[in-house]
Amino acid sequence: MQNIIICGDTGERKLTETVIKICEMNGGVLVCDRGNVYETSENPEFCIITDMKKINCESIVILGEDVGDIEIKNEFAVIVEGENIRGLEILKKQGCGNVITCSMNGRATLSMSGVYPEKIISLQRGIKTVDGRVTEPCEFRMNCDGEEIYPILAAGAVMILNGFIY
Repeated sequence: MQNIIICGDTGERKLTETVIKICEMNGGVLVCDRGNVYETSENPEFCIITDMKKINCESIVILGEDVGDIEIKNEFAVIVEGENIRGLEILKKQGCGNVITCSMNGRATLSMSGVYPEKIISLQRGIKTVDGRVTEPCEFRMNCDGEEIYPILAAGAVMILNGFIY
């Protein structure tokens, strides 16, 4: 089971909802969200945990725009919106190495190259997956609702990291 930790997603919680929905469609999820725990399938492939302050297990970490003080150790990869200055400062200060940026910026790791009628995501550089393979730059379609770009790109990054896109 792959751990995915989402930090700093307050307000409308589009990031958490989108990542749960995409993971649910690709193997099921055990969700630990604000004191609520539930599974979406009998043998889920993903465990999504929200709002941790200290991360000591190997996991994929996704930073929301309201990320506060957080300590990240032993991460596999950290996904952050390219314009999230606070999140990027935290990652730089802690020396996180495998950072995946998501935005419409041409330098971002993941960007959106089409939105209608399907979401088309563009991977701008190779990413090492959980099992050690490298997914080379490519474009792929995401079957998801919603119009907010970062949640869709973050969910796409999770799928790449777990080998669903190669």
